[in-house]
Amino acid sequence: MNKIIAFLICFTLVIPTSAYANLPTKTKATRENLLEDAVIDLLQPQMYEGVQKHYGTTKQIAFHCLRVIEIKKLDHPGSWLFEATLEGVTYTGAHNSLDTITVTVKKDWEDLKWVLKDFKVSSVKKNLECRSPA
Repeated sequence: MNKIIAFLICFTLVIPTSAYANLPTKTKATRENLLEDAVIDLLQPQMYEGVQKHYGTTKQIAFHCLRVIEIKKLDHPGSWLFEATLEGVTYTGAHNSLDTITVTVKKDWEDLKWVLKDFKVSSVKKNLECRSPA
């Protein structure tokens, strides 16, 4: 009886950890894709500022189909000042897309941190192809 209980405990500890080890993704882990993922991760707080301003809350609202549309340098080459435009589809619950939110964030001499400059809300495009994280 003790051997069966020990086996069941070991079995439940081993199976969940190996099941999620290699999740497949359509996006190859190239340098460009990894950098895009990093920018999206870095700037998500500013994206949720746009969600807060538009919906009045961020509770139970999330993003999918996130992508970087544009990144450009401000000031001069070699500076650490940027402006980036990102886009994502907001949703609540399972399969309930709300809107497409496009945010423009910047890091410049005034703030020296990333701030939300502008956001636009539009309807979700039909047949939207989503980029998977790398």
